[in-house]
Amino acid sequence: MIHNTMRRAFNLKKCLIFLVLLSLLSVWIFYILDLQGHFIPISIWRTSAFRKTTNFRNWIVVTTSVEPTDTIKYMSNLPKWKLLVVENSNTPRNWKLTNCTFLSLAEQQHVYISKLIPTKSYSRKIIGYLYAISNGAEAIYDLDDTIQLLTDLDDLVNPEAFEYGLQYNGNVVFNSFKHFGQSTIWPRGFPLNKLSENGTNSYFVSAVKKPSILQMLSDGDPDIDSVFRWSIKPTNAAWNISFDSATPPVVIPPLVFTVINSQTALFRYDALWALVLPVSPSYQHSDVIRGYWAQRLLWEIGGYVGCYPPNAYQITNNKSYAQAEDSRGSSFNPTKLVEFLIEWKCPVERTFFECVSLLSEKLAEAGYWQQDDHLLVQAWIDELETSSYKEPKRKPFIDKNAANHTNSVIYEPVDTVNLKRSQQSKWNQLLGITSLCKNTSYQIKRTSLASVTFPNILLVVMFNIPFYDNIPYLQLMYGVTFTHIVYCGPNIERFLKASNNFTNKVTFVESVVDEGYSVYTCLSAAIKMNFDVQGYLAIGDDTLLNSWNIHKFPLDKIWFHSDITRLHKGNRSQVHWWQKPIGQDAMNKAWKLLHSVSAKDIDLKPVVDKFVHTLLANNASEDGAMAGFSDIMYIPSKYKKDTIFLLDVFARFKVFLEIAIATLVNGLEDKNNFINLEEQYLWYDGKRNKIPELFKPNDTYLHPVKLSQIKTKLKNFFCETYFPLTLNEIRT
Repeated sequence: MIHNTMRRAFNLKKCLIFLVLLSLLSVWIFYILDLQGHFIPISIWRTSAFRKTTNFRNWIVVTTSVEPTDTIKYMSNLPKWKLLVVENSNTPRNWKLTNCTFLSLAEQQHVYISKLIPTKSYSRKIIGYLYAISNGAEAIYDLDDTIQLLTDLDDLVNPEAFEYGLQYNGNVVFNSFKHFGQSTIWPRGFPLNKLSENGTNSYFVSAVKKPSILQMLSDGDPDIDSVFRWSIKPTNAAWNISFDSATPPVVIPPLVFTVINSQTALFRYDALWALVLPVSPSYQHSDVIRGYWAQRLLWEIGGYVGCYPPNAYQITNNKSYAQAEDSRGSSFNPTKLVEFLIEWKCPVERTFFECVSLLSEKLAEAGYWQQDDHLLVQAWIDELETSSYKEPKRKPFIDKNAANHTNSVIYEPVDTVNLKRSQQSKWNQLLGITSLCKNTSYQIKRTSLASVTFPNILLVVMFNIPFYDNIPYLQLMYGVTFTHIVYCGPNIERFLKASNNFTNKVTFVESVVDEGYSVYTCLSAAIKMNFDVQGYLAIGDDTLLNSWNIHKFPLDKIWFHSDITRLHKGNRSQVHWWQKPIGQDAMNKAWKLLHSVSAKDIDLKPVVDKFVHTLLANNASEDGAMAGFSDIMYIPSKYKKDTIFLLDVFARFKVFLEIAIATLVNGLEDKNNFINLEEQYLWYDGKRNKIPELFKPNDTYLHPVKLSQIKTKLKNFFCETYFPLTLNEIRT
């Protein structure tokens, strides 16, 4: 028995010695593999080594090879953002800046993944991303150090973000440069075989959540494709390109790709996993490949990309200055990559991170990046899990046409080349007018051609009946003054048929207007498109607007008229429509819903309560309404959310136009603050046949004016009176 006991003790000792030797051997093997450059995705040091040092939720991550610039210093002083600068081997020694976090190469060695990234690589930013995530980042702004921010970043992460926008309704690839007004250039990494395709200008107005990845543009020297850059300007001279900052942002649905770069892109929490930058592709292609890879994976979790107007100025663009051919990236073919990603499927039983790893492996097998990048992604996922990042859950794949679309849109971008050259734009407008008015000569002042238009107002022209053949005349009337015009009405097929004959393409949004009784749905739809403007001026298609008079009106106040009638609940009224189903009955239903919403929805309760209080203060009766002519109104953008909500409630019960609009404006603002518009209404007393005699240049508008007569009875009036006033913008 003693002998057996000693033998068991000896065997136990041998087991312990064997385990120790095995442990030492595994470390030795790991070390050898590491030296040879064949890495395994097991961390010795993890992101837990990054001690939590701050409570910032929003981070800006850059790497730099220059001393702190004014741009970097500006970023370091943003109150709600934490700037993180990642050192690489090209960063100046003793780089220092107060009020920012500087992650030195020595500190970066605390995470194993740093051993997978060359010290001179732009991909060192990966370690900065991990640092921010381990410190509780909920949003990371991926920026170049040459970007000069022009707008407030806080709106990008605001939880009260606007809930509507445009969704692209095209196929395969979306050219963001074209959407924002630069149709002759394309971004770095755009598939060249798609350039010959005009694509589509078809969109939807959709109720959307905030995109997972927000790709912003930059003015100045943006991220242009190198083939285009070197063919047009084969020097290192900087460009000075501008995009239309008022253009609505656009959501990119599944089955469609757009180019995403690392120069100015925001990644929200559910897309922080997508920040990893491959190291084997060229500096010119690394972030582009990442962007395509990330978009395909976003489809698996119900996420998507949003393209936004410029919020920055690009001083220089080293990526785009790279030669078109790169020794490491010459095989990169975005067309083939897009086709590959569309065909790829992730098995339904896989978790999301398993899908991430699987697609990364497939990209390596297909040669879009190397096996080292697949191992890098595996190590990246391992580090994310260590940092307590929450893995997104997979969601059923939803086709883009099954989403919550409210309106179809034909969107025509504003040509920013002509927008920048206002004289050229007005000259083109003059050519259109002289083509119509061949027998009229015009003397245009130089100051008139150079005068300022209204890029900060969205003009919405509402059609009761789809007389869309009149749009070219409306464009002649208002295109000189307004940069952004949206035409709206029923039956988009009628518009498309009419637009085949238009010399100049225009933007159109389809809306149900109930033969004009609910034409205010056009205003709601236009606001939902999310133009970046100061206000919305809505007019009927038969309202003649004297646009040269509106320069004197403040853009932060409502413009309406003072001829308002009170409507009492339960009482008859001189307003004919109050007795109809679309009058008092419809308004009673609207009030019932508003009171119900106020009682149940804590977010909408303040909106309803403010509306009720303001309406009563403006002398309305409780649960009553107002009535008044509604052929023109201006709503400041500060009221856009309330306007959408209230108009959608009224439209649900088909409240008559002249009741809905008058009630809306009197519930938004104290009527004493209104800008009262001077107008003329021509009723059925013969005055409609005397427009030239009754027209007053100092009035704001005249109603109605039927444009069907612009080539006959009213041609002389427009050619000899109205157009000269418009072109010269005579202001008295």
